[in-house]
Amino acid sequence: MEEHFGHKINYISNIIKREIENLKSIQRMEKISGTNSFILVYISDNEEKVYQKDIERKFGITRSTASKVISLMEAKGMIIRKGCDNDLRLKQLVLTDEAKKTVLAVKEDLNKFEKRLTYGLTEEEKELLSSILGKMERNIFEGGKNNAS
Repeated sequence: MEEHFGHKINYISNIIKREIENLKSIQRMEKISGTNSFILVYISDNEEKVYQKDIERKFGITRSTASKVISLMEAKGMIIRKGCDNDLRLKQLVLTDEAKKTVLAVKEDLNKFEKRLTYGLTEEEKELLSSILGKMERNIFEGGKNNAS
């Protein structure tokens, strides 16, 4: 029987999302979802300026989705949009003090989950998996141009 990788990846993705939603640090916070926690961590980890475009690229989401997510996080008091001196059209995304406290616990839980997720994998296997997933991502974005139909 032929293996359907798209199905398998989707299945694992759903399990991962469910597990992340159930992390203690995220359960304690009524303000954010597991997906939003990744965005908060990304903003926290990138001390240089983070803008909406960065969120769109990093998380593979559309401009409208990013705008909705950012607006919701702003309404919940997790981030603020700060004007950029050089370009008034750009708004830097900055964590609020409340979000900064939250991110520490979330990072710890996400790191534990990542270790659980990759338990038993050697460094070589992790690198291979990362390489394969990267190729699949490129295949999707390139529309399978180089694939035999």
